[in-house]
Amino acid sequence: MNWFDAQAIIDSFGDWAAIAISVVLFIETAFVPLSFLPGDSLLFLGGLALSNSDSFLPDWSGFLIIWFGAFFGSQVGFWLGKLTGPILFSKDRNFVINRANLDRTHAFFAKYGARAVILARFIPILRAFVPMLAGMSEMSAAKFTRLNLIGATTWVMVFLVPGYLVGGITAVRENLEIAVLIIIVGTLLILPLELLRDKIAAKRRALTK
Repeated sequence: MNWFDAQAIIDSFGDWAAIAISVVLFIETAFVPLSFLPGDSLLFLGGLALSNSDSFLPDWSGFLIIWFGAFFGSQVGFWLGKLTGPILFSKDRNFVINRANLDRTHAFFAKYGARAVILARFIPILRAFVPMLAGMSEMSAAKFTRLNLIGATTWVMVFLVPGYLVGGITAVRENLEIAVLIIIVGTLLILPLELLRDKIAAKRRALTK
């Protein structure tokens, strides 16, 4: 099975697709080396599959199972960062893992904390990298859990619910490649648009001083 192909994953597991999606989302958000797995498209196609499924699982339980994978994956990533951070940064080991970069990470979360954790959900690789950095930067577990709750819920709602709602539309089912491509392009634009918004806001603040 091609683990890069969201539709192949869903087709391979049939009635167990919701559990398979949950496991993939957990792995993708918990472990940086596996953060290339198809998260956004898997959620959208998972919603579409749920709307057309005759599975023994009720649709609401499918939603809940998938949400659990998205939420707890990032929680594990956070605790991995919290556990490995002190070890990695105990000495200035190299030009990447050093105290100066840790201080920059602290400053980054002090400025973008809430938005970084929530928006990272929509950006491949960052959705696993940011929780680990949050743990390394000593963000409190309670704060991260609150932000992760919002981020996981928003991520699932933005992709899974629309997939579920349009699942009965024949035109969508017949043009899945186009729908998935639109999703991928849209998510890749989130970070540049957010950075552009920050830049414009900074210029406005500078002009008003």
